Amino acid sequence: METKLHADPVVREEIIAKYLTRKLDPAAATEFEDHYLGCQECFEEVRATELLISGLGQSCIERTQDRDVTVVRFGAPAELTASSLDLHALARIVQAPSETKVLIDLSQVSRIDSAGLGMLMRCYTHAVKNAGTIKLLNPTSQVKRVLSITRIDSVVPTFDDEKAALKSF
Repeated sequence: METKLHADPVVREEIIAKYLTRKLDPAAATEFEDHYLGCQECFEEVRATELLISGLGQSCIERTQDRDVTVVRFGAPAELTASSLDLHALARIVQAPSETKVLIDLSQVSRIDSAGLGMLMRCYTHAVKNAGTIKLLNPTSQVKRVLSITRIDSVVPTFDDEKAALKSF
């Protein structure tokens, strides 16, 4: 991979973009991480590309309305972790002043860590303070397990059926 990364800048940008959007297969992602952590040039380029994507707001998060409820979906596999661009994009959407009734579809979220859990609770608190609520939809089995272990599912309502979730608002 190192030869491809340094031989053609276009190929390097494509690999970095795929890496940041989690579209590299796990073996290629591991190989890329092993390389860029030791290569200052690639490390700086990854960071610059990450900041550019963040600055442009190019998140894979889709936002739709169903009556007065904002439905937030991830258009591609996502992680809600401390270093995730998706986490910060979700927080910006959900904590907007006008958002008080939000349904977050977690069906594409494969991992959530303490930063993601904390963000969900801050978003929930924001909604409650503004006379609203947040509800979760279709968490994956791994995310559902984390929500259960931390007992967040006892505070933030969680649904497996979108129609039932929307009706509950």
